[in-house]
Amino acid sequence: MRAIRLMALVAALAVVAPAGQAAATTLDGRTGDAAQYRSGGGWVDALIVRAFNDVLSRRPDESEMRRYRVRIHEDHWNETDIREDLRERRDYWPHGERSTRDRASYDVDRVIRNAYEDVVGRAPSRDELSRYRRLMTDDGWTERRVRDELRTQGSGMSAAAADRIIRRAYQDLLGRAPDQNGQASFRNQIMHHGWDEHDVRESIMNSPEYRQRNNISVDDARAIVRRAYLSVLEREPDPASEGWVQRVLKDHWTERDVARELRNSAEYRSKQR
Repeated sequence: MRAIRLMALVAALAVVAPAGQAAATTLDGRTGDAAQYRSGGGWVDALIVRAFNDVLSRRPDESEMRRYRVRIHEDHWNETDIREDLRERRDYWPHGERSTRDRASYDVDRVIRNAYEDVVGRAPSRDELSRYRRLMTDDGWTERRVRDELRTQGSGMSAAAADRIIRRAYQDLLGRAPDQNGQASFRNQIMHHGWDEHDVRESIMNSPEYRQRNNISVDDARAIVRRAYLSVLEREPDPASEGWVQRVLKDHWTERDVARELRNSAEYRSKQR
């Protein structure tokens, strides 16, 4: 399960590399040479490019390639996992889709301000806010595109920008400052493996600490399972779905985890014939 595999990251120890050598912490806390994910080729890159072309109608950039190379090599993701991730990343949704799906929780100005705080380290001016608001609402720009342009105006993703992303995610989701190990581990992921705000927040939200702070009820768990059934099997859940409800409650499964298992079911496979 992708969510379960991500839980170890928040508590992973930072890896200190020998002088002149860069070390990177993988998603499950293992150590690897970050350089191996900067160059690709072969079936892995072809798989990533195909998923991007089909879902987003474009090729991935180099940081996106690194991100999904890690997912494939270290988390054993397949093409279905990448496609699901691309479809569910809010930073890839255009303004219209995000307004519809997130409704009251979405504020385009807040998205722009957060991007400036993370990438540039300051609030946008009135003119800058107006410009990016127009680009997002009228020209279809996504949050990802805004952040990418801000990085091109500076020196790319810096350690300081990475630390700002991590600190804000911890404060928003856990109500505290990041601990030293968590800060170093997430910084490695951002600097070496193409992670960004979305990935950091997803990992924190799948951590035991976050789950304990945000215990869900049985009704909430059943709603998660119901959404997965409607999305994948296009029907209401039956009594057998209570098994999935228990996985949500006890193992902290997400809607994505349930949906993935449903796609492996005989019922789903028969519907695809």
